Amino acid sequence: MGVYEDLGIKPFINAYRPLTRLGGSTIPGAVLEAMRQASQRNVDVKTLQQKIGQAIALLTQNEAAYVSCGAASGIILATAACMAGTDPVLSEQLPNTDGMKNELIMQTCDRGYKCDVAIRCAGGKIVDVGDERGVTAQQLSDAINDKTAAIFVVPTESPCRISVAEMIAIAHEYSIPVLVDAAFLVPPKESLWIYTRDMGADAVFISGGKGLRGPQCTGLILGKPWIVRACAFHGFPNDRIGRGMKVGKEELAGIYEAVKIFMGQDDRKAREIRTQQLDFIIASAAVIPSVVIRRLHRTLALLRFDTKAYGFTSRSARDSLLQDDPSIYFEPASEDGLLVSTDCLEHGEETIVANQLRKLFNVA
Repeated sequence: MGVYEDLGIKPFINAYRPLTRLGGSTIPGAVLEAMRQASQRNVDVKTLQQKIGQAIALLTQNEAAYVSCGAASGIILATAACMAGTDPVLSEQLPNTDGMKNELIMQTCDRGYKCDVAIRCAGGKIVDVGDERGVTAQQLSDAINDKTAAIFVVPTESPCRISVAEMIAIAHEYSIPVLVDAAFLVPPKESLWIYTRDMGADAVFISGGKGLRGPQCTGLILGKPWIVRACAFHGFPNDRIGRGMKVGKEELAGIYEAVKIFMGQDDRKAREIRTQQLDFIIASAAVIPSVVIRRLHRTLALLRFDTKAYGFTSRSARDSLLQDDPSIYFEPASEDGLLVSTDCLEHGEETIVANQLRKLFNVA
């Protein structure tokens, strides 16, 4: 009997995305083995942090790297780095930022994610520019002043936003650091270096427990040596604002192994497999009456159905599928929609997902 069964918790196949609330991604055996081996002996954690940071930087084509306790804690550390640097007096003052550069500029349309809370945890103050419809380069420039500690970017494909490259160019005209939240943008591999090495951002934050399939409580800070040094200064095991954001020797070994595996994979082949899995699910569901399927992305589709014809909503459908055996998680979308993604499916699980969908709608 496993720990979940022992506790009376029903595990499920994740037919959505590797969200933190859903447990992130599953961990490959080689990563678990690296964690097991690391757990058997003791080392100096600071030295291990430095060596693994150097190795990950080399693997990801960055100047420097630091393993944080998730992407959100990376944002906290980087915010502290931009406000207090490696000044021991200022670091003792955090999260009180009186007398410091403490403003982080964000586009209004990027608000509402984990970065908001993380920035405030370090004592940073968010300055909104533009509105929900977008922002102009002039509005961004006008918001910069002597209190600006950094500009924070959430990359999206929306035409209403200033491009990441343009934001970086404007920021660097004023010698302002740029922080990029790309926690959920891996794969592809290029997300590990395109914002830093190619565009010049000072730091990018990557989740360790999503696309990289490393330990859920890890993240990467990739970028310039100065900000990585400052993040390490504020982080565990030092007695500063990041003291509680511990990354153990096991997790450090695990994320290192996960990055090695990820960098050795064929992005195109992995993408094709995920695409084919969704093709199979869509084809299987296409025969279900009163159901319309719209592909939103190569690995994501929206399944809409007639709630009156079937007598249930998306939330009750989600709950029913979770209680069934095998248990599947789908993400509700409005009253009559289910989102299905192949981002977390193992080989063969697309057949299980398709069968459970057909069963839900009573199609043989």
